[in-house]
Amino acid sequence: MKETEHETLYTGPSHDATKIEIFRSAPIPTAVANLALPTVISQLVTMIYNLADTFFVGQMGDPRKVAAVSLVLPAYTMLTAVANLFGVGGSSVISRFLGSGKPARARQTSTFCIFSAAAAALALSMLVLIFKRPLLLLLGANRDTYEFASDYLVWVLVIGGVPTVLGMLFGHLVRSEGSAKQASIGMSFGGILNIILDPIFIMIFDLGVKGAAIATMISNCASVSYFLVYLYRKRRKTVISFVPRNFDQELQIAGRVASVGLPASLQTLLSVTSNTVLNNLASGYGSTALAAVGIVKKIDMLPMNVTLGISQGVLPFIGYNYAAKRFDRVRQMSRFTRALAVCFSLSCIAAFEIFAERIVGLFIGDAQTIRLGSAFLRILCLTTPMMAISYLITTMFQATGQGKRALAISLFRKTTVDVPLMFLMNRLIPLYGLLMVQPIVDTLSIGLAFALYRDFSKKLKGTSNQED
Repeated sequence: MKETEHETLYTGPSHDATKIEIFRSAPIPTAVANLALPTVISQLVTMIYNLADTFFVGQMGDPRKVAAVSLVLPAYTMLTAVANLFGVGGSSVISRFLGSGKPARARQTSTFCIFSAAAAALALSMLVLIFKRPLLLLLGANRDTYEFASDYLVWVLVIGGVPTVLGMLFGHLVRSEGSAKQASIGMSFGGILNIILDPIFIMIFDLGVKGAAIATMISNCASVSYFLVYLYRKRRKTVISFVPRNFDQELQIAGRVASVGLPASLQTLLSVTSNTVLNNLASGYGSTALAAVGIVKKIDMLPMNVTLGISQGVLPFIGYNYAAKRFDRVRQMSRFTRALAVCFSLSCIAAFEIFAERIVGLFIGDAQTIRLGSAFLRILCLTTPMMAISYLITTMFQATGQGKRALAISLFRKTTVDVPLMFLMNRLIPLYGLLMVQPIVDTLSIGLAFALYRDFSKKLKGTSNQED
């Protein structure tokens, strides 16, 4: 399909003019409040409902069940990888098409992402079902945890795979045209429902780990249902389209989405690899150590999810203004969000260092698990500000279509450096050395991130001066 639209700034349907004006002219703090705050809230709700599974399963007082839920987390992350491929990639492309005045191309992008994500999620669910046993063994399941982990895997990844991916995808796509509040409501709706259903299925129905998985699956279906109703009601006032005739025939959109989405997806998949290695090494010290690692990794999601919320919220803003050649607003947003994320990360370090035992103790009453978990948490949280900066710089590259730069940071942070370090540190400092790896990697990766950003920032300034 040939592009026939004029290269004018897209202002959207009349009812959406205010949303687009947030991209174009709102002060940076106002833009962050409108775009990032709802996304941060939805990320926190998502984090809480992920923690809810661990919390309510932990109330059963059986470290094996907590360990089983933790084991499946890397596999569940594969669904996030699929959603990021088409969600982060699609959101970046849509916002840039809107910024350059091409709403029809934005519609084609949304259609491509929806159908492709659904097909990829279905294929992944089938593969998980076929290779369930070897997958669980690879993730570190053993005789004590296999049956629990199997129940969780089937309900969340096999039965609930497609709705999980589509729920996350719709959040990205709705956010790409400035509707951050609606995206937040859709994501939070499923999360809140999961928090309500968890104790019902786990304790009242006495389904244990299987109950946690069923609650998660139902909640993800509810989130998708919200987005479907919302998009149907706004079908004439949104660029998000389900109509196959808008599917791009030249594969140009597929290439654009993949150039940004693949690095984002790969970053998630590499995290799966890292977490799998961590779980396997930790499982060698018993179910108690594995449960402690799983709890701490989920607690450490707080600063990470807030940073993800900020970065995902402002990604469309950066993409729109980059395409519209408003590079001054791109740089201002980058500086402001980095400062915001670092301040929050520092406050998390203080809380985790002071109240580690109490925080871990919220999830399980086992004294040995609390002792190990509190020590792990104090180690893992040390470099969260550096993690935040790396994520925000990566988001800058994703929003502006700089896929290779985003990929470089992702490859450095996950698998290429941290996996060899896990084996080394575990040998040098058994068990505790495993939790020291991520702080070391975050410290090293911040240098690469800043080097790539400085180079890109110089190009932005140079282009801006030429435009002036």
